[in-house]
Amino acid sequence: MKTYFAILLATVGCISILNSCKEKSKTTVKQIAPPKYTGQIDNSIAPAYVDVKKALSQPETPLKLSQIASEIDYYLIGDGNYTVTQAIAIPDSNAFITFNSPRIYYRKAGKPSKRYGFKALNYKWYNEMNGHNLFYDKKTTRMYCALSGRDQSNKESKDTFDPQIGELPPLDTMLTISRYVFPETLEKKYTVNLQRNKLLGFSSAGYMLSHYKDSTGMPTGMMTFNPEGETLCRFDLKEASAPLSRSQTDDIPFFQTSYWNEQQDRMTFMIPFCDTVFQLRDPQTVVPLYNIHFGEYGILTGYTNDKGVVDGKTWLRIFYENPKGLFMGIYQKNGKKLLNWTGWEYGYKPTLSYQAVYMKEKDKTYILPGREQGFINDLDGGLTFWPDGQTDNYLYMIRTVTEMRENVQRTGSPRQQKLIEFLDSKQTHENQYVMIIVR
Repeated sequence: MKTYFAILLATVGCISILNSCKEKSKTTVKQIAPPKYTGQIDNSIAPAYVDVKKALSQPETPLKLSQIASEIDYYLIGDGNYTVTQAIAIPDSNAFITFNSPRIYYRKAGKPSKRYGFKALNYKWYNEMNGHNLFYDKKTTRMYCALSGRDQSNKESKDTFDPQIGELPPLDTMLTISRYVFPETLEKKYTVNLQRNKLLGFSSAGYMLSHYKDSTGMPTGMMTFNPEGETLCRFDLKEASAPLSRSQTDDIPFFQTSYWNEQQDRMTFMIPFCDTVFQLRDPQTVVPLYNIHFGEYGILTGYTNDKGVVDGKTWLRIFYENPKGLFMGIYQKNGKKLLNWTGWEYGYKPTLSYQAVYMKEKDKTYILPGREQGFINDLDGGLTFWPDGQTDNYLYMIRTVTEMRENVQRTGSPRQQKLIEFLDSKQTHENQYVMIIVR
């Protein structure tokens, strides 16, 4: 009997030690190595001054779609069960890849949509990048996907896992294969060591993190890494400031965005509540492109911990760009709301209070009229246009077929022929969404 109890106690002790080791291994965090290079901020050219404060104090100004674009096209992109959260232009005339979370599709004008050959369940995707789950690299002509790092055994866990970047097979292969590729079968996956940071962008040269200097919950800079995870540079771009809770910003996640310049293959990015838009020239150098001035309307102007964000303060919720202008969606604390055509907030995108446009050639910022909610469509007489996303120099807006059929005024103009044919097509059904693309 004594021998039995001795064995039992030894077994329990071993299990306890193993569990202790398991707990320790779960909490062990791999430290980010010191940067290899010293980050440089190139201030040789002054950034463009975007005066939002002045625009907010002046009368609203209507602008036409032809002032920012010359082409418009329409794509059916599925129903409300899988709405588009990201679109990517690919080197195929009038073709795009759309991410209808958690599915991927190939869309080409005039052709039926085709399912892309990669499949992953919801919990497999990394969704902390302001709607960016996919990256297309022009150098390698490959698509990369941001994965959560979770598997079946920990999909419900509350623990934080470092995401992975998966390299997908060549585009032509993914559009023609008869059997799907899954995350488990990808040959190349790069693990991203976050350490409270957030993934900002990725290319074949490496990845970028939005850097959190302390525990305030607001990033203060950016870090660059090669694909293997070696730290290349750290850029301190913003002073740490008072923490802002999500409740103070009406429960909307902190704004962050990044996109790639089509001609230069450089990443342009902005971090939350920072008034400067930067471009990453190379892993060691960033360039300030735009200084967005909010003045006394700014969210942190006059901020105190006891009062928090007071009514009337504004901040960016969206930011897009094309060769003609900057498109800024502004939200005001307890201010007015731009609602959809039925008088409700859109469920698949942030609610805005103002739509601000910086016209590059005129070097001037305008606030669009709230009544129109966008650029007056003088290209084909369709809906007024305001971007819900961008890819390269394309801007896109997502609307339902029902909204378009109810609100497009049929004028009989020849310029409307393509639009009317689309709306009256037998393939166009009421429960579908439409991606309206301008360039």
